[in-house]
Amino acid sequence: MKRLYFIFASLLCISVFQSCSKESANALITIPPANAINVTIAPNQSYELNLNSLGIVSISKQASHSQVSETVLDTKSGFIVYKYVPVADYTGVDEVILSSTKTIINSNSEGCHSNHNNNDNTSYNTSYTTIKINISN
Repeated sequence: MKRLYFIFASLLCISVFQSCSKESANALITIPPANAINVTIAPNQSYELNLNSLGIVSISKQASHSQVSETVLDTKSGFIVYKYVPVADYTGVDEVILSSTKTIINSNSEGCHSNHNNNDNTSYNTSYTTIKINISN
């Protein structure tokens, strides 16, 4: 059984490394240092952060002591909002890391007179925000 698992894992690794192309490797951008936000809330209080992001926002590291820890689209403002509620009566420190990825397309065409060659260079800019939440009385 261990042998079968090892063979399956080896094949999976090989297929993942083969699927990477030189083009996708060129599209990677070095990750900048994370932004840090420190907040203090009372036990059982909620916290919301308007992210004003035009990119894709996801949770890279989930909060450990949360009843609610999610990103949602605020229908009123149209912005992505991070919502946090600690577990009942919890006091202490919690932390969540959010990542925001924006697609950047740099076109090399010259307006209406382009020769229809695809000279677009697509890159991705990912930034990280660490929210440290102090829950205390």
